Amino acid sequence: MSGRTAPPASAAFPPARARADTLALSAMIVGVIAFLCGWMPVLGLILGSAGVILGLLARRRSNRPALGLSALILSILAVLTNIVVDVIVVVLMVTQANNLAG
Repeated sequence: MSGRTAPPASAAFPPARARADTLALSAMIVGVIAFLCGWMPVLGLILGSAGVILGLLARRRSNRPALGLSALILSILAVLTNIVVDVIVVVLMVTQANNLAG
């Protein structure tokens, strides 16, 4: 024996990723789903709003702020798309109601 001691067991394994990475990944998943559901009148707006909030939190707290930024951009696009779709749906409904009445 040379008198050397074995390194502690915790040094053999890399430290676990922070929970903030999970936040960034969750923001990205919600952002993608919101972007894909942006054409649904109310669902896209709700998911997009949740994605914007998660994206902002991920930008501030995550170890991967670029992923949070991507989620934020996708969620904002989803909200804007949904607003356009909602306006189109309301205009079509009003137009159809006017055609039925007159």
